[in-house]
Amino acid sequence: MKAFTWKLIAINFVLCFALPEVSSAQKFVVGYSGITAIQAPFWIIKDAGYFKQEGLDSNLVYIAASSTMAQSMLAGEVAISTANSQAVVDTGLQGGDLVAVGAIVNFVALYIIASPEIKSVQDLKGKPVGVTRFGATTDFAMQMFLKKYGLEPVRDVPLIQIGGVPELAAALSSKSIYAAAMSYPMGLVAQQAGMKMLANLAKEEIPFLHQGLTTTGKFLRERRAQVKAFVRAYGKAVHFMHTRKEESKAIVSRYTKVTDPGMLEGTMQYAYDFVEKIPLVKREAIQVTLDESGRKNPKAKQAKPEQFYDNSLVQELINEGFFASLWGK
Repeated sequence: MKAFTWKLIAINFVLCFALPEVSSAQKFVVGYSGITAIQAPFWIIKDAGYFKQEGLDSNLVYIAASSTMAQSMLAGEVAISTANSQAVVDTGLQGGDLVAVGAIVNFVALYIIASPEIKSVQDLKGKPVGVTRFGATTDFAMQMFLKKYGLEPVRDVPLIQIGGVPELAAALSSKSIYAAAMSYPMGLVAQQAGMKMLANLAKEEIPFLHQGLTTTGKFLRERRAQVKAFVRAYGKAVHFMHTRKEESKAIVSRYTKVTDPGMLEGTMQYAYDFVEKIPLVKREAIQVTLDESGRKNPKAKQAKPEQFYDNSLVQELINEGFFASLWGK
């Protein structure tokens, strides 16, 4: 009896101290970097309860640009985020260890919104254009767009760092800038205020990891099971977005503050058009980033795309039949 009592005390001691440790090991912060419908799966993960369903105790935070997000990840403040390939590559070339474990969007999913007097791309010569942050998706998109039409960023068209996408819309209205690469719904808001769509970058066929499921190599190595659980939650959220549209609209409306039915419909269509159902990173989406970085950084010319992404978790889920269970064969 005495031996049994001591054994029970020992078990209770282990439970008291070990279980909180297991629980706390699940906690991490997830970041998203835009108030746009392609972030909707992250919002759905939280609001539809997929964090809890996958056994994850996570907070969701907003950080305005991928370059800033990358700094937060390297500092250990954010574990998984929507950071793009420019942030991943730039960080990696400087010795950081960000890695894309999935793709939300594999090409530039933005619109060039301009002042009404801008009739063509050439009209932007000598006029300032806005980006959220240097190194952010909006910066990459604008630079690639200008170069495609023979304009050299900075030399021919000044680039101004503004802040978030709402700030870009405000700067357009005040004519502090004459064009910006914008997502919806703010692109729609700007058009309603008299701005015009100069280009739909989806039609420009610019491959780019516009939004990734990004983590650090360290977090992936040490907590691979949690990262895989997050990718599962993400897959469920994308399926939710397509199959439970009214509930998804309500969630997107809550985060974007868009309530007008027509604008909300356009905002949702933006997500349906661009978000990958099976989030495999495409090699060319990383390669184009390396090619662009190689113009200024010789290290980029020696690097391989595979250094910056890891599709193994998504591939495991494919092999296990997870995505087929959602979408069918």
